[in-house]
Amino acid sequence: MRRLRIASITALCIGAAVLAGGCSGESRKAEPTRAQAEASSAQTEENDSETVMSIEFWHYYNDAQKQHLDQLIKEYNDTLGRERGVAVEAYSQGSIADLTNKIDLVLNGTTNDVEMANIVLAYRDMVVNTVKLHPDRLVELGSVVPESDLAQYNQAYLNEGYIDGKLYILPVAKSTELLLMNQTRLDAFLDANPRYREENMESWEGLERMAEGYFRWTDDMTPETDGDGSPFIGVDNLANYFVAMNHAMGSDIYHYDENGVVVPDLDRDIIERLFLNYYQPFTKGYYGAKGRYRSDDVKQSYLAGCIGSSSSVLYFPEEVADSEGNMVPVTTGVYQYPVMEGTTPTAIQQGAGVAVFNRSHEENKAALDFIHWLTIDRGFELATSMSYMPVDNGAMTEEQGRQIDDARVLKGIETGLKQSSSYQMVYGFDFENSYDVRTEVDACFSEALSRGRMEFEEYLGQGMSMDEAAASMDYGRKADAFYEQVKAIFEE
Repeated sequence: MRRLRIASITALCIGAAVLAGGCSGESRKAEPTRAQAEASSAQTEENDSETVMSIEFWHYYNDAQKQHLDQLIKEYNDTLGRERGVAVEAYSQGSIADLTNKIDLVLNGTTNDVEMANIVLAYRDMVVNTVKLHPDRLVELGSVVPESDLAQYNQAYLNEGYIDGKLYILPVAKSTELLLMNQTRLDAFLDANPRYREENMESWEGLERMAEGYFRWTDDMTPETDGDGSPFIGVDNLANYFVAMNHAMGSDIYHYDENGVVVPDLDRDIIERLFLNYYQPFTKGYYGAKGRYRSDDVKQSYLAGCIGSSSSVLYFPEEVADSEGNMVPVTTGVYQYPVMEGTTPTAIQQGAGVAVFNRSHEENKAALDFIHWLTIDRGFELATSMSYMPVDNGAMTEEQGRQIDDARVLKGIETGLKQSSSYQMVYGFDFENSYDVRTEVDACFSEALSRGRMEFEEYLGQGMSMDEAAASMDYGRKADAFYEQVKAIFEE
């Protein structure tokens, strides 16, 4: 069984800097120099309060995301922070891995040169072990955040922050997965094939039928060559698909025993069904994958669409290659994640939250005041500036919608919010080394798909029809083998 690594998260103190000034001297004081007067004036303008408390925030945002966060923090420091004598200092650690490594470096006592931040952007697997072994190291947010504040968050997002029944992480900005389409290409297909409709894409079963129709439609465009149709869509993250479909069919995948050991709860029937749901149409050429990302495949017109993160809609291609390699403009269609018939509508939710390290009462309060401002008061601006969904439970207003300039981002957020309010929203693995497990599951699935497609094409090359090739694939044995591989990954 895979055991949780004990990662002790030790809270270190940051001393508040006292900037109060006072001078005693003779009753008749010397006039200050011009430089002294300017310095004094600048300090007065920068801080209305005599005492400034520094609150340090570690995150992994970079480029445009970091710039948007920095702008909001500057706004806070210049307004509410100044009124309260608080200055937030935010530092990007580079990446999620870099942030995790730095936290480990500080908390494991291997360096004395760096103090722990007050606030850290965090996922569950970054704090779950500390909560279990040293619950006093982190602020238990459920006991200090007012119920009225907690009620303003989307409940599914808030639930992700509960560990052993107590709240340790507050949501910041979220994404989900959606079906993103080259709408121009989709419209051309629907116009030529009126028996198909957009509504068919609401279920995996309907999506497969539409993908088969698309494959045959594109195959007929080259009558001199049989079986060279184009795949309709592809999935960007197979591990997310694995997680979402397990939960959709009622499996939690794993649980913790009384000793904190991860115990797999893998259901053979569920795993084989979700495998075949994607594997069979993929081997037949109805689904596909070629480049590093499915959006790249859309850009090259290898795919008509893909299932990917709602936040990635900002990077969905606005131009695609035509048959001669010329780039032509297209529009973007955004649809909800497909539902497997007879199951609970389910989609993944992604995006780190914030954890607060336990310090003085004053620092903890200042950190929580800033988090409230960032995630509730200015949560819409923060999230949408990064193409993420805000984490409050309110619907987006027309005025807010007008603030989003990019039509693709607006579609992504609107559809994502609608999905989040009607679907079962689930999060990924939260045990230690879960990233490795996700990577292995994704690689195992991807390799099976690649080998399966090659095998199917070999049968076609032997002169078999599509039906004969499908009969030769022995799909049941492939599903059984996939289950055994996944089981071995979880039991390592």
